[in-house]
Amino acid sequence: MRRLAAAAALAATLASLLAAGPAAAEFGPIRLVSRTFASQAREASEPVLSADGHYMALRAVMDGGQMGVFRVDLETGEVTRVETGAAPEGSVKAEPLATAKAPSISADGRYVSFTTTAPLAPALDPQPGTEDVYVADMSTSPPTYELASVAAATGEAMITPSQAAPRVALDADGREVAFVSGGEVYLRDLETRETTLVSVARDPLTGAMEPGVPVPGGTVVPKLADSVGAALSADGTTVAWLGTNLPAQVPLLTDEKAKIVALEANGGHYDEPLWRRVADGPSAPTRRIVGGGDPLAPGCPGEAGTLAEPACRGPFPGLIEGNYEKNVATGWLGRPEPIDGVPQLSADGDTVALIGSPTEAANLFLVDMAPGLSRVQAVRQLTAQVPVSPGAEGPVVDEEKYVPLNGHVYDVAISADGRHVAFATARQRFPIAPPNLATPAPVQLGLVELYDLDLENEAMRRVTHGLGGESEPSLATSGQAQGGIGASSPSFGAGDRLLGFSSAASNLVAGDGNEAGDAFVVEDVPGSRAATTSVPDRPQPAGVKRRNLVVSAFSMPNGKVKVVAVTPASGSLAVRAEAPLGARSRPRRVAAGKATARTTAPVKVVLALPRRLRRLARSGEGLYAEAAVAFHRAGGGTVRRRLEIRFHAHRPHKGGRR
Repeated sequence: MRRLAAAAALAATLASLLAAGPAAAEFGPIRLVSRTFASQAREASEPVLSADGHYMALRAVMDGGQMGVFRVDLETGEVTRVETGAAPEGSVKAEPLATAKAPSISADGRYVSFTTTAPLAPALDPQPGTEDVYVADMSTSPPTYELASVAAATGEAMITPSQAAPRVALDADGREVAFVSGGEVYLRDLETRETTLVSVARDPLTGAMEPGVPVPGGTVVPKLADSVGAALSADGTTVAWLGTNLPAQVPLLTDEKAKIVALEANGGHYDEPLWRRVADGPSAPTRRIVGGGDPLAPGCPGEAGTLAEPACRGPFPGLIEGNYEKNVATGWLGRPEPIDGVPQLSADGDTVALIGSPTEAANLFLVDMAPGLSRVQAVRQLTAQVPVSPGAEGPVVDEEKYVPLNGHVYDVAISADGRHVAFATARQRFPIAPPNLATPAPVQLGLVELYDLDLENEAMRRVTHGLGGESEPSLATSGQAQGGIGASSPSFGAGDRLLGFSSAASNLVAGDGNEAGDAFVVEDVPGSRAATTSVPDRPQPAGVKRRNLVVSAFSMPNGKVKVVAVTPASGSLAVRAEAPLGARSRPRRVAAGKATARTTAPVKVVLALPRRLRRLARSGEGLYAEAAVAFHRAGGGTVRRRLEIRFHAHRPHKGGRR
């Protein structure tokens, strides 16, 4: 009854949000979320929006020395610690963020789940220091924590490390959590205190599921670290994951099964996304979402059939064969690149959005899990790589010159009602139409961009772009698109009106100067969605250039100031900072710097006070100054800007867990 009530409440909320405005919009300005009232976070990733659009949970290193999971109130800007520890001094960009990670959030933002090694429930943890999954109740201050990765038999933490997938591990009411431990998928009900094994074995003779019988290695192998975890639908009825050891879990054709068994017996790897409606009870079958074969299709003689029989072929009959020149292994994903292979579920679990690489590049797919559909009928491919001429040299995916045509799709999200899909890619050509690209493609190869796909209107729009306009790519002073750098971790809030994401780009908003990932949110403004005209699926002409100079500044922890500029052309940038050093004194130069500017990336100039003035940066208010910025175009002409800056030393403090 609780699930039904939660589902009804969620549906009512979504209906009211969707009815709030007409179904046509353009995206408003991108807003930086990973910041406090005083300063920008040093780094942020893995953002997730609450369904009501009020909160965002994210993983971050906040200025001031705390790193871990935080919750941000999008209306007030208030940042609350969910679970954090002390951050190391200096830069953390080259290190993976420690402490708490992988947040998911309930529909009203009250509950946040996460993975951590911190001993938050020491009495229940027989192996302190291993990863466990917790849920924080944010209605108290400080939050209270409940251990979620609990073994059914002992009531203690799992003896093997446990992990939750970011963004999708928690149901709408925050009382059920999906997680993986020891290669198995589990579901924890925090109200009934029951832990259910989801990835159960299937009797090969009867085809019946065997409740409580685990499948060794039922989830994806650790080398695909970005695909570890399981997704739980918002109504708590359905779980999906990227699985291995398929012969023990789902029906397979005779030749499929033989090849998979032989492959894995020789140390190989085969994976496919799996789906199970746990609300249907212990006998509910585990189902394949895609597949090379389809023994359940009409006209196929079941598991006795083979891929040679047309009625038994699934949408990707060559999946089991693999391509060792272009994939590192056979299977649906089989790649070590930073691609999120965890299937994403609509609120009712009926629709699945997922990334797979049955061809050269990782692409986007949508699957209808309604009963009675064959896999060929159920699977729709939403993106495809551009065919490369037979005589082309080199790989068609990983070299920079091919990324605009055949770059991977790295990340995906689906709205609660299944009508919108957001995905991240650096690709600039989309040969499948519909959906039609209704906004300009980047004029040059930048970082990975975020796109929104309106399935009802078959329109696709680019969400991220530089401050210079829709044709400007996302850029950063370092990073390459083919490495997955750029936009990631999309999530929807307030129906599909809000879209949260992270990005390493430094030119999405003015004032972004940390040269690291940040969390953002953008609103789909009512009145312009889908009524757009289709734009040809090719980049804009290279001659289209931005004409303005965009400048922002950022106070660094060591008391210096970083000035970041996006220039309209190549040339040189000079910055001079002036400040009055007494109550009645005239402004005088306190710092200066210059740099070479190129249109391929933002340019930075770091300003440092002379030794005799550094004490002013360490004072409570710091030293306010005015920066005069002059850009000298290589071909002649100068553009000038002025802005207020602040030299303020604010090193992160040392200390332990709060």
